[in-house]
This record gives sequence, C-alpha cells and structure tokens, in this order.
Amino acid sequence: MGTAIDSFDVAGRSTIRSGDGAFFHLPPSAGSGQNLATGISDELLQRRQAGARPLAGRERIGLVAPEPVAAALLPVFHEAGLELTVGDDRGPGSVGLLLHLAATPAERNRFEALPGGRAAVLRFYGEGDLVFVDPLALEPADPTGWQVLRRRLAASPAAAELRAWLDTPAAAADFAPQGVAMDLLTARLLTIITAWQRNSPSLAAHRRRLWRLDTLTLAASEHPVLPFPEPASLGEGLRAPLP
Repeated sequence: MGTAIDSFDVAGRSTIRSGDGAFFHLPPSAGSGQNLATGISDELLQRRQAGARPLAGRERIGLVAPEPVAAALLPVFHEAGLELTVGDDRGPGSVGLLLHLAATPAERNRFEALPGGRAAVLRFYGEGDLVFVDPLALEPADPTGWQVLRRRLAASPAAAELRAWLDTPAAAADFAPQGVAMDLLTARLLTIITAWQRNSPSLAAHRRRLWRLDTLTLAASEHPVLPFPEPASLGEGLRAPLP
C-alpha cells in the first residue's frame, strides 16, 4: 500500500502532492491513469520509509523501569516500530540508547558512565504529580542527573525545601501517570528517541532541555540546562555535592 497522493494541474503542468506535504511536477511523458498513480504512490512511500530508518547502531533501545511502567510502554513502542528491550538490575545490555526510569532521586546518576561509550541515556522520573524528562545524555559532556538537579535548585524560590523533600520517602513514591498524561510522556520520549535515531536537527535542543509535565493540569514546559565540568569524579554510587 502506497502513500496518499493528490493530483491536479498548476499552470497546465501535472502536479501531485504526497501525504507528507511534498509537491512534484510530472513531465508530459509520464502519462496518466491509475497505474501511474499507484506507481508514484508506492515510490513515495518507499522514500519516506527509507528516510525514517534509524542510523546504523541506533536501532536498539533498552528500558530499565519497574514492571508496571515497562508493561505500559512496551506495546506503544512496538507499535511505533522501535526495538525496545527491557533490562534488569544488572544493566541495560547491548543497546544504543537506554531509557531509564529513576525510581528514586538517588538513582538519577546510576547510568551516567554510559554516554560517550556504551549508550546514550534518556532519564525520566516523577515527583508527586509532576513528571520530568531530563536532557538526552549522548556524550559525557552533556548535563548529568545531578547537574539537572542543581540547575533546578538554583532556579527555585524554595531550593532548601526542594532539597529536603527529595530526601524524604515521598520523593520515591510509585511512578504512575495515567491516561492523557501517560500519552504525553510517551510522545515526548518517542520524539527524542526518533530525533536521536535519525540525527535530526532537533537533537541538539533535546540535549539541553529539561521537560516538565503537570499530570493533573497537563501543562508542559521546557527549561534550558547547560552542562559544566565537574571538579572531580566521586565514583559509582556517590552523590555529588550540592552547592
């Protein structure tokens, strides 16, 4: 089955519009009729599908998340044509990008050694009714989980309260957005993953934007986060000092 096309004349020239909004003029020798329309439709569909294929090495996506969230995301990602593999506590396996649901604030630096070598990391998490998607970490120089948190503390009028709340059990409550909120989160994740797989022009912005969604009001916003060199490595499992 090809893509939808519309045919019409522009100043006497046979013209078609494909389903993705591209226009093509046909030469007079192209002919007309149903066979021509079917042939053009099939060729345009093949071109679109070729342009949508992931770059080499960017086909496989890993997911580390609690079972209920993994069960909700798997069918959606499969429907979108993505190879999504659910990892376990040992790690993501051999993937090009890891999708990580950080169940607690302490887990937000768990996979920060992967970018630049083994895999890119796209981290997301919940805080009460809020959902956050961190900037995509493609290289070690991209913002880390703790740099995102420090950026938020620096911009918050209640930094001391936020920092103290993140150390309470409430900050590690189950992550369970429902309905349209889950659809919006899934769409955000798919948008970033697709940009990464195709190296789209929007990829640079996704590496410098924190996305925030209020799951009750459905208000979404983006906030710039710039990386900065860490003064020293603290090693696996150690929490970076806050300013």
